[in-house]
Amino acid sequence: MTGPIVLLTDFGFHDPFVGIMKGVVLSIAPKAQIVDLCHAVPPQDVRTAAFHLRVSTPYFPKGALFVAVVDPGVGTARKVLWARTAKHQFLGPDNGVLSWIGEPVLEMREVNNHKLFLHHLSATFHGRDIFAPVAGHLAKGKAPKELGPKTKPAWEIEFPQVMRNDGAARGEIIGFDRFGNAVTNMTRESVPEGCHVFFGDSDLGLVSHTYAGRDPGEVMAIIGSSGFLELAVREGNFQQHFKAKAGDAVESRT
Repeated sequence: MTGPIVLLTDFGFHDPFVGIMKGVVLSIAPKAQIVDLCHAVPPQDVRTAAFHLRVSTPYFPKGALFVAVVDPGVGTARKVLWARTAKHQFLGPDNGVLSWIGEPVLEMREVNNHKLFLHHLSATFHGRDIFAPVAGHLAKGKAPKELGPKTKPAWEIEFPQVMRNDGAARGEIIGFDRFGNAVTNMTRESVPEGCHVFFGDSDLGLVSHTYAGRDPGEVMAIIGSSGFLELAVREGNFQQHFKAKAGDAVESRT
C-alpha cells in the first residue's frame, strides 16, 4: 500500500477518539500519511457514511486505504471487513458501510488475526483497538492475506433506485450536508430539461444552475458537486425548513 490512510467516522472532534486512532496508526507506521475525510457523520448513520465513500473515492490516489468506522454494532459478533478494488482498499464493519463504494470489489477478507489488534480490546472502541492498528500494519507492508480468510459481507445496503414512469421520476433523500441541503439519489438524467422538482406539495421549479439563481430564502433544486440532485434553500436550511428526513420522496415531472 502506497497511498494515504483515509479516515471516515461519526466520532466528531469533541472527544479525543480521532486523535487516538491516528496515534495508534503512527505508532505502528510512523511514515503513514493520514487524511481526515469526515468525522461528522450523524451518529450511527451507516447510509450517510456509505454515501460519503461513494462520492469521495474517485478523488483519491491509487493505493488509498479508506477506514470507515461508523459502527453501531461495535462489540458484537459482527465481522470486520477488508476489501480491495482495482484502485483502493477499505476497512469497515460488516454493517453495509462498504455497500456503495462504486468500484467492483476484487477481494474481501474477514479481519480476524488478533495478532494485529491491540492487546486489550474494549467493547466500545474498535476504531482504536482493531481498525487503527490493522490500518497501520497494512501501511507498513503487511500482506492482506494475513488479515484473515476470504469472505463475503453478511449485510449489504441496496442503493435506492430511481423509479421512472411516463416521463416522471421518483427518488428519495439520502441524507443532508452541514448546510441542511438534502442530497438525493437522483442525477441529471432523472431531471431532464423542462422538468420541475417536487418535494411533497412544494414545487421547487426547474433545476437551478447556481445558488445565485434564486433569491435568498427561496427553495431550489440544484445538481451538487457529487453529481446528485440536491434540494436547498438559498442562504437557509432545507432540512429545518421542511422538517425533511432521509427516505422522504422527491419527484420530477413536467
